[in-house]
Amino acid sequence: MSTEGAAMRALRFETFGDPSVLQIADIPAPKAGRDEVVVEVHASAVNPSDVKNVLGKMPHTTMPRTPGRDFSGVVIEGPAPLIGTQVWGTGGELGFTQDGSHAECLVLPRGGVRAKPGALSMDEAACIGVGYVTAWAALVNGARFINGETVLVVGATGAVGSAAVQIARWRGARVIAAVRDASREAEARDLRAHEVVFTEDPQAFARQVQELTQGQGVRVALDTVGGAQLDATLAAMAPKGRVAVIATPDRHVPIDLLNFYRRELRLVGVNTLNLTASDCAHILDDLAPGFEIGALHAPRIGATFSFDEAMAAYTQVTQGAGGKVLIKIKS
Repeated sequence: MSTEGAAMRALRFETFGDPSVLQIADIPAPKAGRDEVVVEVHASAVNPSDVKNVLGKMPHTTMPRTPGRDFSGVVIEGPAPLIGTQVWGTGGELGFTQDGSHAECLVLPRGGVRAKPGALSMDEAACIGVGYVTAWAALVNGARFINGETVLVVGATGAVGSAAVQIARWRGARVIAAVRDASREAEARDLRAHEVVFTEDPQAFARQVQELTQGQGVRVALDTVGGAQLDATLAAMAPKGRVAVIATPDRHVPIDLLNFYRRELRLVGVNTLNLTASDCAHILDDLAPGFEIGALHAPRIGATFSFDEAMAAYTQVTQGAGGKVLIKIKS
């Protein structure tokens, strides 16, 4: 099948602002160049980073632009062996410097897609990308997690945190899940964390982690909260421990630098916007077996919108919807 000369519908924005700046427009459908594929998009999640992109909080975005990072779909143009393959993917360029997945079709490098695991539905596969790729990039690529180490996940019930708990469990870790207070404890235990601690009292939090590890601290941590929490996370670490950080509400945060350097701690920033679709596809290769055997699970879908309701899907994310928000592009 060829898309040459055809038109498609895409969610577009030409200026930054709230979801009201978005509109569905008819634009030329992409066509595959050399070593490229065109994917007919079936479903795509709306991530907080997609909303921030439209708001103008991603300085590298060029316009006009179609947003959207995560997707599932079917290859309709490209190398013959791939035609008809159900695929999934995500990418740090998608929706920012290249038109993204909130459209009927998406063009990508051949290496930017992978066959969808059979254990996942199209809807589930469209919700995996950003959360799981970020968790893997932080724990495995960033903090250099080694199978079997004790892992602390701060913000364990968020999209990235819950993925990190499952990845660490799958790879044999003892997992300590850190959540704000007791209201999140049951959710953290449902993820099969071994222990749950609370971050509302930073000193008590660090003390709890130290007690759970017989005073040794943890070797690896993923802090998805940042801000004032970061110093408490560092206090919970073992000597030469590695902390990956993906977010912070404050650009400048105080830490105990004496504690940091005397204990030879490592602090690693992780930015998946620097990972192309092809980079992310390699991480999906590593994740796929976990979904196939049931060790990893798709996040709960909290709300589903038709493509005509795409703007409402963005509004839902700005309001802090529970669970993933999904746009069904092909019904």
